[in-house]
Amino acid sequence: MHKRKTFIQSTLAVTCAALFVAACGGGGGDSAGTGTLRTAMTDAPSCGYDNVFVTVDRIRVNNSANAEPDGAGWSEVVLEQPRQIDLLDLQNGVIEELGEVTLPVGRVQQVRLVLMDNATADPADIEFDPDADPSRAPNHVVFSAGGFEDLKTPSGEQSGVKINVGIDVAEGEVADLLIDFDACQSVVEAGGSGNFLLKPVLTAIPRLSSGVRGSVADALVPEGVSVSLQQDGEVVRATAPIESTDLDENGNFILAQVTPGTYDLVFTAPGFVTKVVTDVVVPEGELVNLDPDSTTAVDENEIVLLPATVEGDAVGTVTNTDDMKPATFVDITQTLSVGATVLINSAQLSYETFDSAGVVTGMGDTAGYSFTLPVDAPEVAPYTSTGTFNFTIDTAVEGDYMVMAIAEPVDLTPVVQTAAASFDPGFVGTVDAPREVITNDFDFSSAPAS
Repeated sequence: MHKRKTFIQSTLAVTCAALFVAACGGGGGDSAGTGTLRTAMTDAPSCGYDNVFVTVDRIRVNNSANAEPDGAGWSEVVLEQPRQIDLLDLQNGVIEELGEVTLPVGRVQQVRLVLMDNATADPADIEFDPDADPSRAPNHVVFSAGGFEDLKTPSGEQSGVKINVGIDVAEGEVADLLIDFDACQSVVEAGGSGNFLLKPVLTAIPRLSSGVRGSVADALVPEGVSVSLQQDGEVVRATAPIESTDLDENGNFILAQVTPGTYDLVFTAPGFVTKVVTDVVVPEGELVNLDPDSTTAVDENEIVLLPATVEGDAVGTVTNTDDMKPATFVDITQTLSVGATVLINSAQLSYETFDSAGVVTGMGDTAGYSFTLPVDAPEVAPYTSTGTFNFTIDTAVEGDYMVMAIAEPVDLTPVVQTAAASFDPGFVGTVDAPREVITNDFDFSSAPAS
């Protein structure tokens, strides 16, 4: 599964955050032989959307993996009021508590996330997200490319979306369950109809205290700086720029809920030179602090990005003549001299056209992409526990990028086409064409569509 940082020209990166789903729970009060299950929800980095609104009604849990939706043994975490949540809104360690439930001692093997049904929901009952338009459906998506669509939830209401788990509830203790809601994979177009389905891709993962924290220069906050933790060019966690919840006014960031391992930390901003800290080791249960002196008056360890002196444009089209279009992305990666490949920019393409009211008016066979990239060589430094990084200019990869077009049919292996984009640092532009432009076109017409 691709988990990419998403940029749509303005370098918007949508990412992960922890949403703690719990609530006044059913299942009885405290007594001998009971424990507490605390459930939570997070979203994997998403793609191509400014908002993915879902409205959670309740969470059902059962000790039997084979229990039928209308069978016995169910306990419920019931919200006082169905709550609409933007999966892309909780970032940089922000947590929204929703409750917990008391359960008999034992192993929880099945969880069902129940969403409100757009067709039957009463708006008066819903606690809407403050950034959402309450006149729209409780579940809907807002596209970064423009427009919005309701999300039909064929499997999300009534019985709920099933998640197989295996989590032990011990007597007198709290067991944690984190539901990873992959917004990117969960929004699916219903053929060429212009209708979009919410088919939640949910995974139960451990709730982790490990991750990375640090800071960037205060001046970069309004510039749209994005910070991402990556492995082999795949974004694991990232901040979204230009949002007060993503970086605070002092430029501090937190990338939490990270599986222990070794990562590359990538800093990008429109019009600035990329910076990469390689081989950041995240131990289990530790929030690694990259900026140990962040509380001092003179902060020597914050990350500063330099303005790019030369930029180039990577443009092109992606064609698919099939009636059913797979989810399609264009990624821009750069392979450093030390061997690490990092994702610099990414966008999900839309084949749909919209009218001024945001309604889908049709579907074409070709979609365009356009990225503006720094030609200046990236600055790279190996990780050190002191937080003082020795950045060097990686001149060997100056202006060299890989353009990857990726078609991701549902339940099938992604199809990938690649092309190089190597910009000339000494390019001399004109008034009409101040930047070098490299064009690569891709064609997925023969790729499987579903």
